[in-house]
Amino acid sequence: MQDLKRCRESNLKVFILDTAAFLAALPLQIYGVELYTVPAVVDEVKDYESRARLEFAAIIDRFHVEMPEDKYFKKVVEIAKRFKAIDRLSMADMQVLALALKLRDCDLKPIVVTDDYTLQRILTYIGIDFKPVKTIGIKS
Repeated sequence: MQDLKRCRESNLKVFILDTAAFLAALPLQIYGVELYTVPAVVDEVKDYESRARLEFAAIIDRFHVEMPEDKYFKKVVEIAKRFKAIDRLSMADMQVLALALKLRDCDLKPIVVTDDYTLQRILTYIGIDFKPVKTIGIKS
């Protein structure tokens, strides 16, 4: 939680990284922002090159791994059911959404870095910004 306090005080941008961001090596290319991700995203990065970059970025402290509390996860489940998208969201997607809600509750303005269209639609609905990695993204 110390990191969240630092972000508020320094007015840094906060990005939440989905798996696509790690596959594109973004943690090693983006500076001047606080980078967050969730445990399920780390688990999804499996290919050798991407995993090596992720581990290097972790060693040099380029991102923080944060597991959001259950109350945020429950909100995500409710939202996903409303969207009839519960079966289209992976555990990583749900954790990313939950972390976005948590950071917003901490008076931050997170931007989720993702190519997942379902995730982008839900983020638009709940008023959280996103940036696509390799796709154009949805039109908001």
